[in-house]
Amino acid sequence: MRLRWLVPLVPALFLTLAPPARAAEPGPASAQDKRALALEHAHQGLDAYRAGRFEEAYEHFREAQALFPAPTLLVHMARCQRRLGKVVEARALYEEVLAQGLPENAPPPFVEARHNAESELAEMEAKLAAEPKATERPAPVPSRGSILPGVITLGASAVGLGVGVATGAMSMAKVSDLRSRCQADHCAPADRALADQARTLGHASTAAFVVGGAAAAAGVLLLVLRPGGKAGATTGAVKDLRVSVGIGRADVEFRY
Repeated sequence: MRLRWLVPLVPALFLTLAPPARAAEPGPASAQDKRALALEHAHQGLDAYRAGRFEEAYEHFREAQALFPAPTLLVHMARCQRRLGKVVEARALYEEVLAQGLPENAPPPFVEARHNAESELAEMEAKLAAEPKATERPAPVPSRGSILPGVITLGASAVGLGVGVATGAMSMAKVSDLRSRCQADHCAPADRALADQARTLGHASTAAFVVGGAAAAAGVLLLVLRPGGKAGATTGAVKDLRVSVGIGRADVEFRY
């Protein structure tokens, strides 16, 4: 959008649209008024364009074009639209100039306007073609999940193992006490309650060891897999993992 193209605009408007010599007699007052109004709009359009008020400049050039159509005005309207980022509208105006046929004796400003429209349209199209196309979003960077579930599960396993040790020790103590009371594997009826307590503590110790061991295995697995992170397009991150621990068992389900 070079300002040097604006300089010949006003003279070109009236030199090229001036009536031929044989029709130079004073015309109707309305025609003179239109010519004066078109000149005023052209001047105001130039001033607005130089000041960077392209929307205002476009409107003045459009008013002048409506009064006295000229390819020079269309080219300047197209330039305003380009500066406003309206490439579709600018292209239509350039193409309108190129679609108009020029007579052999066309005024030089009209010929120059056509050349300008052709070169500026080609330049605009080249810039649009060179702009980077919208690309697909890059694959998300894989991130690993939190270690907190694994830590909590390992903590629960430690509690389970601790309970197993404690109840096992209590069971062994009661068994030892019971043996000291019994003679030749024969115990008094009064010691039956002690035997039941030792048996119950032994079962509880076994269950606690099983649960604690299963929880320990699940905790280690959670620390390794760390589910809940964002997987990339080509990574094998775990999307969902479920761990359930029961007496004598530990179930682990996960999917990628």
